[in-house]
Amino acid sequence: MKAHPPPNSPRPRARRGLNASFVWLALLLFAATALLALAAAPPTGKVLVVNSDASVARYAEVRNAFKETLGADALREVDLSKVGEAGLRRALAADNPGILYCIGGNAYQSAAKLARGRSIILSTAINWERFKPDPRTTRVIANELPAVAQLTLFRHFFPQLQRVGVVYNPAINKQWFEQAVAAGKEVGVEVIGRIVTRSSQVGSALAELTPKVDALWLTPDPVVLENEVTVKLYFSRADAARKPVFAYSASYVEVDATAKLGATLVLAPDVPTTGRQAASIAQDFAGAPAVTTPAGSEVTLNLKRVQHYGLQFNRDALDSVNNLLR
Repeated sequence: MKAHPPPNSPRPRARRGLNASFVWLALLLFAATALLALAAAPPTGKVLVVNSDASVARYAEVRNAFKETLGADALREVDLSKVGEAGLRRALAADNPGILYCIGGNAYQSAAKLARGRSIILSTAINWERFKPDPRTTRVIANELPAVAQLTLFRHFFPQLQRVGVVYNPAINKQWFEQAVAAGKEVGVEVIGRIVTRSSQVGSALAELTPKVDALWLTPDPVVLENEVTVKLYFSRADAARKPVFAYSASYVEVDATAKLGATLVLAPDVPTTGRQAASIAQDFAGAPAVTTPAGSEVTLNLKRVQHYGLQFNRDALDSVNNLLR
C-alpha cells in the first residue's frame, strides 16, 4: 500500500513551481488586458464642437447658444477653416470626445471621414440630405424650415400667389428643390426652377424665370449667393421685374444702403434656438430622432416692398409677423 505524506507536511517543490507559474501568467494576462483597455479607452462624455468657419456670424450664434446651454460638457472648439483636417485629427486624439457637434457642411464632411462610427450632431448645413448621413450615428437639425411650411406661409400672406421661381445649383440643392416642387403641389403653388452651376449664369436664369412667376424664392445656395455682386444682381433683377422676393434670412430685407433693394417676406429659423436644440440632443443622443426641424422661426414682412410693388396681401396675416418694416 502506497504511503501518503502527513496533512501538514510541505508540498513537493514541483507543485509550488507550477502554482507560481500560474500566478505569474495571470498577472501578465491582467497587465496585458489593462494596457489594451487603456489603448482602446472608450470616448468620454464630452462634446467636441467642430465649426466650419468660426468667423461666420450665423455659425457663431449657434455655437454660443450651444455652449451656454451645455456648459462644462462642451469641449474646446475646432475651427476647421484655420486648423484643417490635421487639427481635427489632433483634437480627436487628444480629447477623445463622445460626441462631435458639427456646425456647417464642411465640418460634417471632415468629421464623418475622420471620426467614423462616432456620434455626430449636424446643424446649419445647406440641404443636409446631400451628405447621406448614417441615421445610426448622426442626428441632424435641418437648416431649412420644411418647404411645405414656407409655401403655406407665402400663400397665407399672398393668397393670389400661383407660381414661384427658384434659381438653384443642383449639386447643392437638388433634393431640396424636388421636395419644394412636391410641397407646392400640396399647397397649390407651382414651383418653377432654373439651374445654374456658376454665379455668372444667375442673371440669365433670372431673365428667363421672372416673366413666368409671381415671386422669387431665395434659398441658401452658395452659387446663387456667391458674393455681394451676385446678391445685388439677384435683387435688382427682381426689382426691375417688380417681383417680390421671399427669403430665408432677415439679412436680405435690406440689401443695399439705400434700402431700395430687399426681400418682401422672410421666414427664418431662429438661429440661437438651433444651438439649444443641438445641446438638448447631446444630452440624450440615443433618444433623439435622426432628423428634426428648426424649433423656432421668425417672420419678417417688408411693407415698403409690398407697397412699392402694389401687392395685395392678407392683412389678417399680420398677426403672425415678428418684425414689420414700414
